[in-house]
Parts: sequence; structure tokens; C-alpha cells
Amino acid sequence: MPMNKLYLLLLLVFFSSYKSITTSNSFAKGTLFGIDFYGKSAIAIDSIIINKSKDENFKAFYHKYHFETAWNNKEHRNFIITEIGLAENEGLQPKDYNFVKLKSLEEQFEKLPDSSIVNYDLLLTHSAQLYINHISKGKLNPKDLYRNWDLDQKKIDINKILFDCIDNNNFIAAMEECKPNHQIYKKLKLCLQILKKYPEQPLFGLIDIKERIVPNKNNKYLPIIKKRLMYWGDMVEKDTVLSQLYTKKTQDAVKLFQARHGLKPDAIIGRSTIEALNFSRDKRIEQTIANMERWRWFAHDFSTNYLLINIPDYSIVAVKNGDTLLSQRVVVGRDTRKTPVLKSKIYNINLNPNWTVPPTILKEDIYPEAEKDKGVFKKKGLVILDDENNEVNPSIWKKEEAYKYKYVQNPSRNNSLGSMKINFPNKYSVYLHDTNHRNLFSFSKRSLSSGCVRLEKPLEMAAYILNDSVKWSLQRIKDTTDINYYIKLQRKKQLQINKRNAKLLAKNPSLVFEKKELAKPVLKTIAIKVKENILIHQLYWTAWETNGVLNFREDIYCLDTDLYAKLRH
Repeated sequence: MPMNKLYLLLLLVFFSSYKSITTSNSFAKGTLFGIDFYGKSAIAIDSIIINKSKDENFKAFYHKYHFETAWNNKEHRNFIITEIGLAENEGLQPKDYNFVKLKSLEEQFEKLPDSSIVNYDLLLTHSAQLYINHISKGKLNPKDLYRNWDLDQKKIDINKILFDCIDNNNFIAAMEECKPNHQIYKKLKLCLQILKKYPEQPLFGLIDIKERIVPNKNNKYLPIIKKRLMYWGDMVEKDTVLSQLYTKKTQDAVKLFQARHGLKPDAIIGRSTIEALNFSRDKRIEQTIANMERWRWFAHDFSTNYLLINIPDYSIVAVKNGDTLLSQRVVVGRDTRKTPVLKSKIYNINLNPNWTVPPTILKEDIYPEAEKDKGVFKKKGLVILDDENNEVNPSIWKKEEAYKYKYVQNPSRNNSLGSMKINFPNKYSVYLHDTNHRNLFSFSKRSLSSGCVRLEKPLEMAAYILNDSVKWSLQRIKDTTDINYYIKLQRKKQLQINKRNAKLLAKNPSLVFEKKELAKPVLKTIAIKVKENILIHQLYWTAWETNGVLNFREDIYCLDTDLYAKLRH
């Protein structure tokens, strides 16, 4: 066979073999025997340029690739550039990752000299690393922003993710794994998409009322209110827009709007409803983006068994193996004593807890009242104890010596902690508990506590957490925390004693019994260890989507606007 034909045959076999390799792995690095079929071959980079960087991840990346360009595959480059271009879907900005410049360089790639390709490679690596860092754990660090946030700092191996992408053609899966996988985050992304489809909101004018608008009355702001309800889709059928009468049709629309915003759906248009109506589409978009950033701070894995508290929604849910098994209303901390955002693990439950008044409440509440009237201790059921646990008479209490004492409420249904307390380690000394102010759960706004979370149905929550129908059924828990139960037991015991004595007297009338009174029943604190591994997540989010319906909550701690501003600077 002539030499040129033999050479041609070998070349055909070579390309045929190569085609089968690339078909099975279309994103694999396109070099074989030093030939690059997707672009230019790797170009050496001066190691001095790399080692000058203060970014250890950046240096380690190029060490791994022997100080050569790593983005030699066109499809790899295009994937990262496209992903960065879609950063807005994650509430981020493509410009933060040099999108326009990268896109321009890619379009000119075939004409670029080696020096420009090296610079392009360095810029793409920097941009990809920054983007992965931001979508994995957030653009900002909550510990730099807030004193009452205690979340584990996320640790990610950026280069491991990139090496997996480049070397194993795992771009799609690796990038998705970087993002929060909780359903709420996914609903926030959907919420953002829905909001962006709304037309730019026309200027209806702000609504400024000093008195509530009640059904079947006239009000000059009703035409504006109707337009806003129609814009948001709460009013489907058109009412007479120019009419100032608050009709049944508008009332129904207002109720839908109120329910979506966590307000009491009573059709009475007050301050809270007006504040929600005054939000524009763009402000809701900003709010959603701020919430997405927070969800990047939160744990990616919530575990299989956990309690999840949404502070602005005043709610708690118990989730196990993906199912919501229990939900309740809660009362959270007021703005001056915010409920902290944290992750922890429940370790025990106290039935009939006593309450040692914390320093903040002593300083800001108890001491100022006691200076005016020492009767406040008795009024609040507080016992003053010295360092040897001896009771101190309130009449000798002095503000100057107040720090020497401990102030305790003994177990009682009227104790500030009520009948139950759930403990978990945290540096803020907060916990979940019952309350002696049970009327608060009827309010739509429930940021009223001193930082702890109060439960609407605490004993039901205790039974759920303990999960022991033999030793700690719900009825057993109720009996254990009810002083009347012990009074009944005492009466029953006294009746038994009386019956026994009566029988003895019948046999021997001359018997004399020493009169003994049974001890007065008291509630005793019982600590029960929680055997199951149950995490608790106290979190903060004010927007989400449910079956295509947008839901928003009042930003009770005023975090959204400030966070969005920081994200955009």
C-alpha cells in the first residue's frame, strides 16, 4: 500500500476513535496527543503572576493545572458565562462577575493573542470562583451585619467544585448543588420570576389615611385601592373603579389581599393593610432578592427532623422526613428585643419550669418598677433569693444591692414561662415556652416578647417532641402541669385515709388518731431529656410563593431594605 494511502487510513482510524470518545463525553477536555479540537491548546502562565495573588483559592487552582490555562474547552467557557449571565435568577447581578467583558472576550476568542487568552483565563477563573462562593453561602456575611444572628459559617471547597466541573464534565449538577436546595428558596426564585412578569406599576399615588376604611362606607381613596387590588390580581372582576363606595366585591378582594400578607382578613382597611398596598412591584422584587440572600446563609441541609420558625410570619412547623406534622402560631421578640436567628439542637423539655428573670428584663423592667413600688415583686409572683438561696423580704430590697439577688418565679400556670419550656444550646439564653398571656395569639401582629418564642399549643409540641405515648402521652403531660390534678389526687388520698380510719374506729371506738394534714400540692419542675435528634431553625424571611400566589409579611425588624442596598453596593 502506498505510504500516503496508509497515512490516510491511520488518520481516519484515529478520527473515528476520537469521535467515539468525544461522543460519550461531549464536555471532556478536548485534547488528545497534544491536539486541541475545541480551541487552542493550554498556554503556559508565568507563575509569578499567579503567586502574586492574595487569593489562596486562585493560586491553588492554577497550581493544579501546572500554571497553564484551564479554560481551553469552548463549551466549558460558554457554560460558565451563560450561568453568570443568568445570575439575576438567583437575585445576583451578572456585572459583579464581569459578564459583559467575558462575553466580549469569548466572541473574539479565535483572534486573541496568547497574552490576551491568558488574561481571559485568569478573569474567568476569578469570576467563576466568586460566583460559586456567592451562590453557595451568600454575597455578604451575616455576622458582619447582625449581632443577633448565630449561624454556622458555611465552608465550601470552591476549587473542588471547579475541578469536578472541568475534569469530570459535571457542570450542571455541580452548579445546582451549590445553590440552596430547600423548597422555600426554590419558591423565592419562582416568586422573583412571577414579579418580573408584572408590568411596570403605573403611578396610582400613595394612600395616606388617618382613619380606618370600613365596609359599605365612602372613601376618596377607594378608586386607588381598587386599581391596586386589580393590579395584584386580588380583584378579578372589575368593580366600578371610580366609585368611592366600599362594596362587597371590593371587600372580598381586600380579604384575599390581607390573607396573602399575613393580616387578619376582616376587610377593615387599617394602617397595616395600607402599608402593604403602598408597596410597588419593584419594592417587592427588592424584598424577594433580600430574602434569597438570607436563604443562602441558612443551612442547605435542615436534617430529617426539625422545627422551623419563621419570625416575621409568627409561625412554627414541625417537619419530619419531608412532611409537616405540626404547625402553630408563635409570639416573637419585639423590635427592641429581637428573636435571634440561629440553628441549634433540642436537648430537653422542662415541665412546670421556674423562671429566673434575665438581666435585661431586670434592668429595663423590674428594677424601675420596684423603685416606685416594691409590691411589684409580689404582684409578679417573684421570690427574691440571696446567694445561699434564702428568701429575702421585698421590704428590705434596695436598688443599689439589687445585683446581689436572684429573682425567681416558682412553677405555676401563671408563671411567665407557663407550663413548659424547650431548651437548646445558644448564646442568647432564649428558648421556646408557654406563656401566661395566652390572649396574644389572637393578634395578627405578635412581635411582643422579650426575645424568646412563645408557643400557642406548648403541651402538644412537648408531646410531639418527646414522641413517647407510654411515658409521656399528651394527657400525662397535661396532668403533670395541672395543679388541679394534684389537688384531686390529694383529696382522693384523704378520702382513703378517712375511710380507713372510719373502719378502725368502728372496731375500736376508743382509738384516737393524730391529726395530720397532707402537704399542700405544688408543681415541681421535671426535666425530660429529648432522645430524638431534633434540630431547631429560627429563621427570618418575608416573601414566598404558594401555588402561584405571592405571599409577603411585614419586615418587623426592618432588615429587607438595608440588606438589598448592601447587596447592590
